[in-house]
Amino acid sequence: MITILCTFPAVVALALSGLIFAPAPWTASAHAAPTEIEVVDRSVGNGLEPRKGWFAIIRYTGWIYDEQAADKKGKKFINSDDRGAPVSFVYGYKRALPGLEKGMEGMKVGGRRTVIIPAKYAFKGARQESPDGVSVDSNLIIDIELVDVVPQANSAPSNE
Repeated sequence: MITILCTFPAVVALALSGLIFAPAPWTASAHAAPTEIEVVDRSVGNGLEPRKGWFAIIRYTGWIYDEQAADKKGKKFINSDDRGAPVSFVYGYKRALPGLEKGMEGMKVGGRRTVIIPAKYAFKGARQESPDGVSVDSNLIIDIELVDVVPQANSAPSNE
């Protein structure tokens, strides 16, 4: 009886440590939701880089970031090919999502890139309204292809 009483506290302590130190079922996976913009080059282009004031012509597909999806790509919410043509915007003047422009820095024509954008650089505080079904608090993943850039006569000098 003395042996059981001596080991009982050790058994209880061991059982409690399993409850305290065991991983909780709701812990984040190895790649938690983004807090900063992440960029993954799929292929590096060999053309010009966009500069402030130039038109950037892109193809893109956007998904809501989903921690549970194997590639983190949840619901697709936009695809430029659905419009029938690439999309153009004036680069560097907040005409696109802040995270998208930041994610395009250093990209060259012909390049393909995946940009993971935290909500604070996506629709939260952006000039654009979020599309139906996309919360302003959504983190996003956007695949981009830089199709072309078109220099403008009144754009920023190349040393900027």
